[in-house]
Amino acid sequence: MKLTRHVKTKLLTGFFVLLPALVSLYAVYLIVSFLDGILSPILTNVSLSAFGRPVYIPGLGLLFFIVIAYITGMLTSNYAGKRFLAYGEALLKRIPFVKSVYGSTKDFMEAFSPDKLRSFRGVVITEFPREGCYSIGLVTGRMLSESGVAFCSVYVPTTPNPTSGYLLLVPEDKLSFLAISVEDAMKYIISLGTSKVHLGW
Repeated sequence: MKLTRHVKTKLLTGFFVLLPALVSLYAVYLIVSFLDGILSPILTNVSLSAFGRPVYIPGLGLLFFIVIAYITGMLTSNYAGKRFLAYGEALLKRIPFVKSVYGSTKDFMEAFSPDKLRSFRGVVITEFPREGCYSIGLVTGRMLSESGVAFCSVYVPTTPNPTSGYLLLVPEDKLSFLAISVEDAMKYIISLGTSKVHLGW
């Protein structure tokens, strides 16, 4: 019985450790294979015309992906490039099914962008969704009521998808601020609380 429990525990632990890496590698593989499928016939025709025989370059899709990623990063740094990317995004959002996949992926990636993480002003513990239960929240702002009471705007992400959640207005003196980074808080939330993050609470 102990051996069975040990094997099951280690197997599940290994599975959850490997799954994100495997999904990421598979996504890159699909992208590279797709680009290879587009570029290979073009390169074959060009090489036949130039050299009289087909020429195959291994990893051409990966190289092309890196170049496209770099150019996209350059475009986001100027006004004209941003307008061009916004136009392309608007086109994607008009295509059925594609707009759903693109929108979900974009929201997920933006949740972990450096600018997004820097916009949070701290990590807190708040009593939610009911008295006696506590959730991790991210402070997005602070305000004073007409009576002079300080309130904090607290975003409580859902797990394992932090792109959805709840926005709470909580009296500042009801919050417990944690001495951890927003990045560590996100890791803890996404991992369903299994990440080895010391909350210090």
